[in-house]
Amino acid sequence: MHSVARVIINATPATIWQVLADVERWPRWTPTVLDVQPLTNHGFHVGSRYRIVQPKLRPAVYEVTECVPQRAFAWVTRAPGATMIADHRINACDGNSAEVELTFSTEGLLGSLLGMKYAKLITEYVRTEARSLKLHCESPQAVAAPA
Repeated sequence: MHSVARVIINATPATIWQVLADVERWPRWTPTVLDVQPLTNHGFHVGSRYRIVQPKLRPAVYEVTECVPQRAFAWVTRAPGATMIADHRINACDGNSAEVELTFSTEGLLGSLLGMKYAKLITEYVRTEARSLKLHCESPQAVAAPA
């Protein structure tokens, strides 16, 4: 299962990154995330782990597997027979806007079954996160938010 949402955001890649990489604040701008708790110290980087609570889903622990500031990050959660990957890409269009691509995919036998079972919900969440990210990043408070 593979779900993708793309959106053009009228904000700099730095502003978008600031919002995306501050995962603990996601519940403030997207209804698809209720709570994010860090399980590791020292900020957002490869190896950082977070407990994520989302509506209609069991809590999951995601580990950051890729982190390229102002460009991309991916995080993964695993269960026996299943790997779920959430990928976040920022591609600069010009100095004041960027295309953001959000992708969620499932792998493994159980991952494929979960992907089929939750395909509609996953697609809805990915699209909602893209729309919510755009609204938040284009708002005055996103530009003024602390790093």
